Amino acid sequence: QPSSSWSSGRDAVTSWWSLAAVLAVVLATFVIGTFGVRVSRTTSDFLVASRSVSPLLNASAIGGEYLSAASFLGIAGLVLSYGVDMLWFPVGYTVGYLVLLVLVAAPLRRSGAYTLPDFAEMRLRSLPLRRIASVLVVLIGWLYLLPQFQGAGITLRALTGAPTWVGAVVVAVVVGVTVATGGLRSITVV
Repeated sequence: QPSSSWSSGRDAVTSWWSLAAVLAVVLATFVIGTFGVRVSRTTSDFLVASRSVSPLLNASAIGGEYLSAASFLGIAGLVLSYGVDMLWFPVGYTVGYLVLLVLVAAPLRRSGAYTLPDFAEMRLRSLPLRRIASVLVVLIGWLYLLPQFQGAGITLRALTGAPTWVGAVVVAVVVGVTVATGGLRSITVV
């Protein structure tokens, strides 16, 4: 009996520290977002950080995206379920990303457009194509966000015991506020 009370006390302390760590990350993210809004004065500041983000900082931000919840939990789950052959998935999406950089990002930057729908309309002079591109961007973004939200929920549940949906809501609110207040500069720094 005494060992179980010690164990539950230890779990309460661990849960408190976990909650404190999560709150510290959320607070730091909001502070960085607030800094970003002070610097953003124009549309270019907000959407592309006035094209002033250094290659090192940009590469670090891209690396951080690749080391996301979906990558860690998804690949680990695939390897656990289907074996080591699933390690080709991260190789595949890394190669795909490099192709995207060469074939899409470089022409997009040279064109001066901010988004893929802007580029599609500018290049092909078609409003219906812009609308289709917008729908596809939102759909692909949603398919990317679903595993991120699930990973956030699982992680917060493991750390604090909170329901899974709470992690998804916390991440959605924190990212939404950061994007709305600071734009690309805040997102890159976070």
